[in-house]
Amino acid sequence: MTMTPRALLSRLRLAPLLHDGHHLRRSLSAAAASPSDEAPAGAPLPPSNSRLFVAGLSWSVDERSLTDAFSSFGTVTEDGARGRRSTRCRGGREPLCRAHPRDLFDETPVRDVVACSAAIYRHARSGSFDQSVGLFIGMIREGVFPNSFTLVGVLLAAARLGDAVLAECIHGWAVKSRLESNPFVATALVDAYAKCGCPMNAWAFFSDLRVPRVVSWNAMISGLMYNDLFEEALLVFKRMCCCFGLVPNNVVTMINVAQAYVGCGDLVMCKSAHAYAVKIGLDLDVSVTNSIFGMYLSFGDIEIGKEIFRKILVRDVVTWTMMMGFLLEQAHAGEVVSLFVQMWSNGIVPDRVAMVSLVQACALLGDARRGKLVHNQMVIRGFSRELPAVNSLITMYSKCKDLSSARVLFDGTREKSIVSWTAMVSGYVGSGKALEGMHLFGKMRREDIFVIDSVTLVSLLIGCYEIAKLELCIQLHGYSYKSGLYLHRLVPNTLMAVYGKCGCARLAHKVFNDMISRDVVSWNTLILSYGINGQGEQAIALFNDLEESSEERDSVTYLNTMLACSHSGLVDDGLIIFKKMINEKRVNPRQEHIGCLVDMLARAGRLDEAAEVASLTNKEGANSWKALMGGGHLHSHTELTKVAAKKVLNTESFDYGHVVLLSNAYASAGKYIVAESIRSSYSKQTKKKTLGLSYIGVMPSSTR
Repeated sequence: MTMTPRALLSRLRLAPLLHDGHHLRRSLSAAAASPSDEAPAGAPLPPSNSRLFVAGLSWSVDERSLTDAFSSFGTVTEDGARGRRSTRCRGGREPLCRAHPRDLFDETPVRDVVACSAAIYRHARSGSFDQSVGLFIGMIREGVFPNSFTLVGVLLAAARLGDAVLAECIHGWAVKSRLESNPFVATALVDAYAKCGCPMNAWAFFSDLRVPRVVSWNAMISGLMYNDLFEEALLVFKRMCCCFGLVPNNVVTMINVAQAYVGCGDLVMCKSAHAYAVKIGLDLDVSVTNSIFGMYLSFGDIEIGKEIFRKILVRDVVTWTMMMGFLLEQAHAGEVVSLFVQMWSNGIVPDRVAMVSLVQACALLGDARRGKLVHNQMVIRGFSRELPAVNSLITMYSKCKDLSSARVLFDGTREKSIVSWTAMVSGYVGSGKALEGMHLFGKMRREDIFVIDSVTLVSLLIGCYEIAKLELCIQLHGYSYKSGLYLHRLVPNTLMAVYGKCGCARLAHKVFNDMISRDVVSWNTLILSYGINGQGEQAIALFNDLEESSEERDSVTYLNTMLACSHSGLVDDGLIIFKKMINEKRVNPRQEHIGCLVDMLARAGRLDEAAEVASLTNKEGANSWKALMGGGHLHSHTELTKVAAKKVLNTESFDYGHVVLLSNAYASAGKYIVAESIRSSYSKQTKKKTLGLSYIGVMPSSTR
């Protein structure tokens, strides 16, 4: 039976350290003094050549991230059968099958400390973390004494596994082998403790270092930021400045500081950090420039982002893709395309991130023709088989209503992720084919690994909204509680909308009461749920309750409340709310508000007032005339219906339902020939009428 690395370490009597960092040395003093555990006479001493190992460590900045050693890794999960191990490593990569440490050691052609250290580090960098730890154990059992390089490699594996106990065991071995004071081992220990979620242990160990080097300070600052302790990271940075007398001219330090200020949300201090980077000349380093640029982009100000981008002297592909991603977040898809062309003309070769950003821009624009051209370039450049690229293409084709191309890509993908399934389901739902989306979801449930995230859940709930599928909505509601996705505010907001559409306003209110935190969208959704179910009094009561809460009303709040008054015949209350919107809140009424006001008056039979309000609208006020047309037909006012219909049919927004309404008005007046002629003349000009769907709980069986 294969033993886990921790069990093997316990057999080697490597005492785990106490979680209280102040007692680290005291807890290991006896073990370090043990004669039987001292280094053999022939064991090599820890090397002092710093350049050799700096090349192996990834504490220098690469083109995409701060440093590989200081980036985020998989989370730690509890698993009684396997011990604490992350089920997925960084990037969604599955952990490789564990091999026995002795087998790993036997497979090593050269079994000296240099070869073993290189193999341990190589396994850790490639994601084979268990193999890295197993090889470390195997070399110890075979009498190959590890040096500082070995410990750094295995600590890197422990950090990526997120196992604090494993890091403590390796720390114990470092103390007993007198390698704890080695600067690279010390830095790796600080990094490992922080990445394992023990920042206080990292700080306690760091505080015991006599003269920590810059790389150790950077590891401590980065570790605190990894645990979202941004203010503490800045305090450590200030202490670092006091120790060195000035801010070190170090790229990683500057990048860490910029990211810490972003975490604190202090724009003034961000500008100070930028100014200091310019002062010491680090603004010419592309990694520092990208970090500072990202610092400004995090505040979401598009004008500042564009200004900083224009002033950047040295740009690489990361700089361009950062700006493209920011423009995508601001829904400026056209500018993304222009920026990509500009990047291409400047001789910058686009990478996968740039190509994916361009695909997302085509999706927002609904430009399938240009999207196919980008797809072609992805195939040429070898990006088309990478899952993020495939997922973006599926989303693009779905949003461009080319579901056949999206399905071909989806079916051709062997290893589908949750993003792949969500993109395809959302594509069906967004294209008005919710039933096909539900069928695909049923196929997804039969997969070996069935798990959905909040985005998938919301897409499924929107599908339930489209087809009024109450039973599935209730099941998804229960799943949201079980999985914890209910804590995502968008999930209960969508649940309320579905329950309201299915006629269950009471269930929608229950969801509202169960919410831990609400926003104005939550209030608006519940008000609308009551409104479309004819419960105007409850909608008005919620409207008044919102005024007493901390949330601020928006234009949608007034629109939904007026809609509720219209459906319930509460005309006077609706007029009061409309006047309050203009006079007290000074919200400029949009065409939707005017249309709702006309509909409210027309439904109540106050056709003259409704016609007067509709006449005040401009050419874009088609909603008002549509509402007046419906009210005129409701109260058998044929002339008013004809006048309103003439206005509606001159716009491009009418559909077959308005043609039927006008035809029925003439038929009610006995003018059947005119009614038939209207239907035949407009039938080819209008869009196909959307089919209505109703929910039937139990379909009656045939008795024949």
